[in-house]
Amino acid sequence: MITGDNGITAAAIAKKIGIKNCENIITGDDLDKMDDAKLAECIKDVNIFSRVIPEHKMRIVKAFKENGEVVAMTGDGVNDAAALKYADIGIAMGKRGSEVSREAADLILLDDNFSTIVSTIRDGRRIYDNIRKAIGYIFTIHIPIAFAALLAPILNINPTSLLLLPLHVVLLELVIDPTCSIVLERQPAESNVMKRKPRDTKENILNRRTLIKSVIQGLVIFAASFGMYVFTLNNNPENVEVARSMGIVIIILSNLFLVQVNSSERDSALYSISRLRKDKVMWAVCALTILLVGIILYTPAKEFLKMASLSGNQILTVIVVSAVSVFWYEIVKGFKRIKQKEV
Repeated sequence: MITGDNGITAAAIAKKIGIKNCENIITGDDLDKMDDAKLAECIKDVNIFSRVIPEHKMRIVKAFKENGEVVAMTGDGVNDAAALKYADIGIAMGKRGSEVSREAADLILLDDNFSTIVSTIRDGRRIYDNIRKAIGYIFTIHIPIAFAALLAPILNINPTSLLLLPLHVVLLELVIDPTCSIVLERQPAESNVMKRKPRDTKENILNRRTLIKSVIQGLVIFAASFGMYVFTLNNNPENVEVARSMGIVIIILSNLFLVQVNSSERDSALYSISRLRKDKVMWAVCALTILLVGIILYTPAKEFLKMASLSGNQILTVIVVSAVSVFWYEIVKGFKRIKQKEV
């Protein structure tokens, strides 16, 4: 709390709304006696600054930033303009705020309601998380496609017997793009989204942990799909279409499972599904994907796609293999939850 009011008044309000350390107050006179290093140390334990002028507000914001904090500053008057401009995120009041403060701010609260800031932060973290999930998903699901194209020539597989012909790559992209754009990016916020500390501003959206996870997941899906294709092909070299169908269907089903597993870094897939159980769009995407599998396997389209119908046992096999190739990560998330509870 940074205010020009009396410190006793500020402390009383701070105590009422639950601000910590409300008994410790730094006044404008105290600030004038401090150098920047001393101020940066004091603000670690002090949450109330009274009898301050615009210059003091700017110094306080600067001190927080020098401590490595991400600073959001709210204000409504001309005296707040400099601090609003200097903060990482300046938030002005839309109704009673001055024109100068609104011009200096990055965000304007049209309803002048501070709880809107909390909702905005939550939504911002949700959007950032979903973008990161979508990028990780794109890396993961393209690894089986890329490796299948690279590994086939190394294994001296006949060009007519390849797992993925150019037509199949286009087919898979028709499944991947809607899944990424529609399902992942509309995921609700995770249960712990507001309990996290602010992320490091220098952190890349695709960090090392996300990249490693995506690569491992992609390699497992590749091993499942390509392994099933090679296994089926070796057992019956004449039935290339069946081997190709099993490999491609594993990639498509793994794609559906992957979205649910990667919808949260912490919560289980079942919990993620329960949150979207009334989401008609997600169920429509899943239904259309399954319908597409039926069309490419059990209609004349299979001849055009150089694929074949699968028996009941074969369908059951690809479902189990697809689930195992993706849901192993649920065990990893389970250990993460246990570790977080211990901490």
